[in-house]
Amino acid sequence: MKTLTFNKSNFFPTLMILLLTYSWGCQKSNRLNANQRCKVVAKIGQDNDIVGKWKMVKGQTAFHEQKIIDFSCDNIIYDFQTDGTLSISSDTENLISLASGKYKYELLFEPLEASNEEFMLRINGLVMGSEISTDAMTINQSYHDGPILHFVRIR
Repeated sequence: MKTLTFNKSNFFPTLMILLLTYSWGCQKSNRLNANQRCKVVAKIGQDNDIVGKWKMVKGQTAFHEQKIIDFSCDNIIYDFQTDGTLSISSDTENLISLASGKYKYELLFEPLEASNEEFMLRINGLVMGSEISTDAMTINQSYHDGPILHFVRIR
């Protein structure tokens, strides 16, 4: 019968590999750059703070006429302000999201039961799921048959 022995020379490298694998698996970041037409430089912020400017880089429709649209070369900016105002500006007419203009928003630090996102975002009364990391954000309206929007923090 073979006994299991502890090899001290392999312990530290094995432990480091496990720790690095774990930290990479749990990291939230802007993983969208690989498939974008235009490079977008992300600014780092807090992973639970929506205030600031966000550039839409990708949108996808989940149900009717499923498609993925790369907006990385367009200037679609969501500016979430501290007073609860969202200003949307766009240089394109082919939006699958809210039109340019000003809206009221509220970020609730509780998950939306209809989706897997960690935050609930209410824009002009419409409730949707949201994920926010230090440099990226997703707004998910798919449970309303709406789009899933991906953003990069730019300020």
